Amino acid sequence: MFTFVNFEYTMLRISTIEIEKLEEILSEIQRKKLFHIIPNKEEDNYIQNLRNKIEDSNEEIKNILCNINNIDTYLIHSVRENLLLKLDQYHHILQFLKIEQNIFKFKFSNELVENSINKVIESKKLIENFNQELIERRKKEYASLFLESDIIFDDNQKRAIITDDKHNLVVAGAGSGKTEVLITRIAYLTRRKQEPISPNRIIVLTFQKTAAKEIEKRIYRKFGISIKIQTFHSLGYEILNNSSFKKKLKFDGDNFDFDYKKFINDLYKKAEKDPSFQNKLITYEKFFGDDDPLKKESSFETKEEWYKYIRNFSYVALNGRKVKSKGEKAIMNFLLTHKINGTYIEVRYEDSAEWMKYTNVTNKIIIPKPDFFLPRYNMYIEHWAMDEKGNVPEWFEKPKEYKKDMQQKIERFKRQKNYSLLETTYSEFRRKDFIEQFENKFIAEIKRKNPEKEVVLSSISYSELVDIVWRTFKDSIKRIPFEVATFIIKAKTNGLKPQDIHERLMKESWSPKQKAFGEIALIIYSEYEKELQNRNEIDFCDMINQAVEELQKNSSLYENSFDHILIDEYQDISKQRYQLIKVLMTKNSNSKLFCVGDDWQSIMGFTGSNLELFIKFHNYFDHPARTDLLINYRSIKSIVDAGADLIENNGNRQLKKTTIAKYNDEKKIMVYSSSTGDKRTYYQQTAIHCANTIKEYLMKGYKPQDIMILCRIISKPDLINPLFKYSKANKVFLTINSHNPQSVPLMSVHKSKGLQAKVVLVLSVDKDLYGFPCEIENPLIFEPAMDTKYNNKEEEERRLFYVAITRSKEDVIIYTQKGAESIFLEEIKKHTEIKELDYKIINNP
Repeated sequence: MFTFVNFEYTMLRISTIEIEKLEEILSEIQRKKLFHIIPNKEEDNYIQNLRNKIEDSNEEIKNILCNINNIDTYLIHSVRENLLLKLDQYHHILQFLKIEQNIFKFKFSNELVENSINKVIESKKLIENFNQELIERRKKEYASLFLESDIIFDDNQKRAIITDDKHNLVVAGAGSGKTEVLITRIAYLTRRKQEPISPNRIIVLTFQKTAAKEIEKRIYRKFGISIKIQTFHSLGYEILNNSSFKKKLKFDGDNFDFDYKKFINDLYKKAEKDPSFQNKLITYEKFFGDDDPLKKESSFETKEEWYKYIRNFSYVALNGRKVKSKGEKAIMNFLLTHKINGTYIEVRYEDSAEWMKYTNVTNKIIIPKPDFFLPRYNMYIEHWAMDEKGNVPEWFEKPKEYKKDMQQKIERFKRQKNYSLLETTYSEFRRKDFIEQFENKFIAEIKRKNPEKEVVLSSISYSELVDIVWRTFKDSIKRIPFEVATFIIKAKTNGLKPQDIHERLMKESWSPKQKAFGEIALIIYSEYEKELQNRNEIDFCDMINQAVEELQKNSSLYENSFDHILIDEYQDISKQRYQLIKVLMTKNSNSKLFCVGDDWQSIMGFTGSNLELFIKFHNYFDHPARTDLLINYRSIKSIVDAGADLIENNGNRQLKKTTIAKYNDEKKIMVYSSSTGDKRTYYQQTAIHCANTIKEYLMKGYKPQDIMILCRIISKPDLINPLFKYSKANKVFLTINSHNPQSVPLMSVHKSKGLQAKVVLVLSVDKDLYGFPCEIENPLIFEPAMDTKYNNKEEEERRLFYVAITRSKEDVIIYTQKGAESIFLEEIKKHTEIKELDYKIINNP
């Protein structure tokens, strides 16, 4: 029989018609009929029993439907599917009775069966349509509530507010009003006539303290509702205070991030004095400037695409010199990091050798450029791209010409006596002892040329190496301790302790660069944990991890405390935060989850966020109700379309969704490109043009807060200082990372999240340490501390650029340098118009 069990506001549990009993009766009748052993009287009893069961079941279905209509409650997925499943099973039995009536001597009541089948079909239809009809009714019923909002809600926004499944995901787009939906959802839950929820039974979680305060303020101002909005960390802290956990919180002030990074930097500086740590730093620094191979041949449709990918790889030696292969880099770094008889080895890369010139088959004069030249010793070093069989890599563009050129060089060396040639091959490089063998060859050649002199080869000191590397990679070196700090945060948010990182580095496959950085980070992470243990302290990351542990240990802690859990900016969810939500849902079994976010704006990777938890939400919370907010109420159509085209390049790492602009205006995104090759001049041109452009907008009647200037990273004095200088000259006032009605804000893209302006100017959209994508930040080095791996390192950078351009309502102005344009500009080129950033402007500020 159908039965209600534990019916409470939002929870409906239904058992079943006695399907087994009905099937048992039918099975028994069939068996006895087969062997002709069923007496007439017994058959009558069976028939009567069947009739009674069917009539009882029909009555129970009638009562259930009546209750559903009277209670007028959204049917959560498990209840709805349970109802439909039992009705399907019952329908199957009724169909069997209708078709197989010949098993009875006398006709079974055909009318009862027919009527029952019709009732089941009607019941299924009612249940299948119930939630949709409920949503439509409540849209009208709560029209006055929706009018209290600052915006006019569209159909999908209302649907998102009303939909009340066990697990709810609202997939929003930029400018789609998702925060307003979240706020109105809270008001709807507390004000609805059916199952109203007390504010103290609702928990609302955000990621940033400022966002929590803003939501709390807005919901009180609009709806007069006092409700506590918490960050995940503040909730974790609250849970620990309500438990038996006694450790103190380190970095508990408002400057947590600064204090934490300073503490890690101090540990790093202390470790830097240790020679073994210095060796690890040297190993890691040798990878500065290199591209990380991410894709395999199978990732490409054609061999030519694969070959092009390989040919475009970048290898950079310690002195910043780009070389053509890993082998050349290894040789260059060896020469840079050693001395002969206490003297640095002078090395020239691809220096033109006039004495080797020759005329090729087309009568063209060729002047060879051997790989390395050591003028002090009149020695050339050639690293031939040859395997064991004398073949060059198949991805070479002109393999035959390479071999001919190689032979011409060797012949020229044989004809003279002034210079010596030291040769190595790719085949030799593949051996583990390549550097050792190269060193032996190199010393032997030096001694051969100077038989009467003592030759002492020595390594340069760590401080000498830093001096060499500092000239080119100063910013990268300065960032190491801060990258270590990020690595530790990621490890903790993924539940990985130092011993876990050690095992991963030892057992799993990593690039040499990842492993080198991982070993540096592990040393600092281990020391950091020891410091915390010695002081009986925890940090912000530990707060959430420990809160999860306390909830799991104490069965009554936060049990039956919430009916609804709402989460803003869910695209920034991390593993540890997910675990906190999961354990709270388990301890509050009747609670419902409502998450709102935009995976296209997931830009908080440095905090340990894991986008997979959003895009594969259904794998973590079963059968969620998904509502998409499709309409962008902020930006004009050309900006919305440009953003969609940009994100499409992230492939299956983003959810597929349609984005629609409320405003159909179309303007080209203006790209101002400087043709100067000098960075300093380019930055000055940008600063002057940017200042002049802002002045023009202000003269047209725009207010300072209608304009926004964005950078990938704000700490770029070569650009920021001239910008302030020329802005001041134009009586344009700027503020950094803050809001002042009298000043135009200049901020990083991260700081701009959630903000908007009529005009957005985006600086330095080029291939640069501080550009788009930002080359100074390499997310791949953090993978040993993460659950998931990147498909490519541009994913989050692309989302950052998406956030940048979608802050604008009307105009987007971009600055770049010709020849160094960001790859993202190519991806939105049909939405842009490129203009020359006039060099002459620099003389007319």
